[in-house]
Amino acid sequence: MSHFFSRIYQTLLSTQPPNSHISVEGLQNLAYKRKRILLKTCLYITFIMLFFFSSLHAFVYQSISDKAFILELFTGLVALYAITSLQRNPSRDNTDKIAQFSTLAFAAFLLLFVDLNQNQNFSLVWVFFFPIFAMTINGPKLGLRYTVLFLTLLLIFAYNGIGIWQEGLWSELGFIRLTAALLILTFIIYIHEISLMNARQQAKQVLDELQTLSTIDELTKISNRRNINEALSKAIQNSERYETPLSLTLFDIDDFKKINDQCGHLIGDKVLCEMVQEIKKIIRATDDFGRWGGEEFLIVLPHETIDSAMPFCEKIRACIEKINFSEYPEHITCSFGVAQLQPGMTAEQLVDQADKALYIAKQSGKNQVQTLS
Repeated sequence: MSHFFSRIYQTLLSTQPPNSHISVEGLQNLAYKRKRILLKTCLYITFIMLFFFSSLHAFVYQSISDKAFILELFTGLVALYAITSLQRNPSRDNTDKIAQFSTLAFAAFLLLFVDLNQNQNFSLVWVFFFPIFAMTINGPKLGLRYTVLFLTLLLIFAYNGIGIWQEGLWSELGFIRLTAALLILTFIIYIHEISLMNARQQAKQVLDELQTLSTIDELTKISNRRNINEALSKAIQNSERYETPLSLTLFDIDDFKKINDQCGHLIGDKVLCEMVQEIKKIIRATDDFGRWGGEEFLIVLPHETIDSAMPFCEKIRACIEKINFSEYPEHITCSFGVAQLQPGMTAEQLVDQADKALYIAKQSGKNQVQTLS
């Protein structure tokens, strides 16, 4: 039971347990769960309260013909309908629709209830819940629109009731106090929800940046080694599942150290970046391209056999050989090692095959595409 309430508490506050990991998608899902749980909680409370008061009318005061009883019973059934609909279809679209429907139904109930009771037995106390409900369930902007509309109608009723409500005891001072209290409450709830929304957006931006830093090579802006490794593992899973061929190529720049020694590391970095941009123009959208380390790169080639991957890599090699770099006067060349996935082969074994083929290309004079098979 304590674990259940702990989960509800964390979800309502859009927080995660200590030392837990959350992604951008997880953060968005957490905000959606918070909205859904808040909506269900409010609907359950509404249904229980209205059922309780309608029961009092029916069994204690025995006034089932009273308009207040009919209103409470009908609105309770509406709340029950909303709960059932949300239970059957908890999707985001349906949650948004139920939230708006419930807000309008709650507003209509409160306005009719106020008009019927005319603040007898301090019935106006219930209207203070509307700004809280509207803005926490619908968000600060849409919720504020609902609240402004509701308060406008409510205050018109209250103003017209001066000297009439409470057997004439409802006065201008009571109206002013009610108006001030509702405006202050609305302002506080609005600021709270705006702050929560901004905090969530800032957290999303930070997570986006962290995700980029963890997956993208800072220099070349392509996948880093960790990310290309994950892409390779997924490609192998898909290849085995659908029984399609998969190849990859591991390549590096020939004599890259000479560029750094002669022109400096800044020029070497620009050579890497410009070469990557040219390669990105050739590879397909389905290919995964990443920096393996230093001047070494890896391209995952789904649906390619060794026979089709070899000429494709030859095309890339020829393109690199013709690049005119902006700050490096000479042309560069690259050596390629190509390997195809075999049954039972792991990602490490596939990369190792390509690495051995790359070694053969280096030993055979560089600037060429080689394979072990």
